[in-house]
Amino acid sequence: MKYCFTTLAVGEPYEELTAKLYTSLRDKTQNCEFFITTNNPNFPDLGERIHVNRESLQSLHDSRGGFSFHLNYKCLSIKHVLSNEKQMLASDPEFKKFDYVIFTDGDWIMEKGFSEEKILNMLNYMETEEFDFVFERPAAIGDGRRDPENSFYRDKIYDYGILEYDKWDEAHVVNEQCLVFKNNYKLKFFAQRWEQFLWYSIHNDIRSYPDGFEIGVSALEAGMKWNYTGVFSNFLQDCFGFYTKLGDYHIRF
Repeated sequence: MKYCFTTLAVGEPYEELTAKLYTSLRDKTQNCEFFITTNNPNFPDLGERIHVNRESLQSLHDSRGGFSFHLNYKCLSIKHVLSNEKQMLASDPEFKKFDYVIFTDGDWIMEKGFSEEKILNMLNYMETEEFDFVFERPAAIGDGRRDPENSFYRDKIYDYGILEYDKWDEAHVVNEQCLVFKNNYKLKFFAQRWEQFLWYSIHNDIRSYPDGFEIGVSALEAGMKWNYTGVFSNFLQDCFGFYTKLGDYHIRF
């Protein structure tokens, strides 16, 4: 099974943490490659199996006269993987595409309990159950639409004007810290739709939090079959940790 990790690295602390995470994961894996999208033109080369895209976000910095981070820039990390695959297929007809694409936030830390076997067990489960997408923390948009004042994504409901629009009700506002996708035609459509949301939200001054809203709607419109919560906790126990903004450390899953 061929798979990859992808993330953003924006700002010095995140760049350092991403470099540490991906070099650590590389040392513990054999079947995996890694993709980093950054706005730093001087982000270092990290060696084999780690691909760095310094162009996508840097061009935004140049064209907008300054760089303002938007959470939905994460879609460009998925685009980085798909663009790289397209280039490799053009130059090498024998190139084998990734079976799965895993997005994580770049500030995660690999725990002692990490093993590639746990990753592969999760991906094999997805393959067996024919899931296109797994994520954490489901929150159905329809529930929030019917009670917007008590919804943590209230602003998105009003900004997108969906109080009387039920076509997104089955989508979820997902936990955007970790997303696992089967690499198929649905992922390509998903990535395109998510990027459309990015530019729409920027041009219409829609706040970026929670970006899980646009992710969930894009998955729905792509026709993805998904699962959530238990898939991660069952397979990835003690694999990753992270620090909160308050400095508290948590073990993921």
